[in-house]
Amino acid sequence: MPVSDNLAIPLFRAFALLEYQLKRRHAFLKADRFGNAMVDWSEVKAQVDRFPPADFVLRVGPVTRQKMLGGARDRPKVQVVVNAGGRREATFEPRPLQPPNEVQSDARALVEATKRVRNNLFHGGKEDPGEQPFDGDDDEWGRAALDVAQTLLDLLDQRAFGPPDRP
Repeated sequence: MPVSDNLAIPLFRAFALLEYQLKRRHAFLKADRFGNAMVDWSEVKAQVDRFPPADFVLRVGPVTRQKMLGGARDRPKVQVVVNAGGRREATFEPRPLQPPNEVQSDARALVEATKRVRNNLFHGGKEDPGEQPFDGDDDEWGRAALDVAQTLLDLLDQRAFGPPDRP
């Protein structure tokens, strides 16, 4: 994700701190198949969904809400593997922010869109500006994700989100 340098560092810092804080709360911690610690994003989305809109969704800025919740709710794109003439290739495709069987939730969609920005920023192979994974200004997506991440961090700091952290 080719965001500008002055945005990349605050995004990395916010996501690193957010994931650290989430892993300190047992409800948001899970292990992958090798036992490595991971954030349980499904539980994060379930818990933000329980907030009244004023406590989470309306705390992020209106520009963020419009960017992430407007339109078809299938952005940011997700990098997937496709078969191209017998060879595997990575390409970006739009995917719904929520599975079709879930009730549409602004809170869940904000977290999923933010997580996708994080994934596209952190994982390699997504820096080609010609690829345009976000169909537009990547910095706009980065600023929106930073807004959501900072809102979640504020809620964690205020102990308004999730179980208390470990002693």
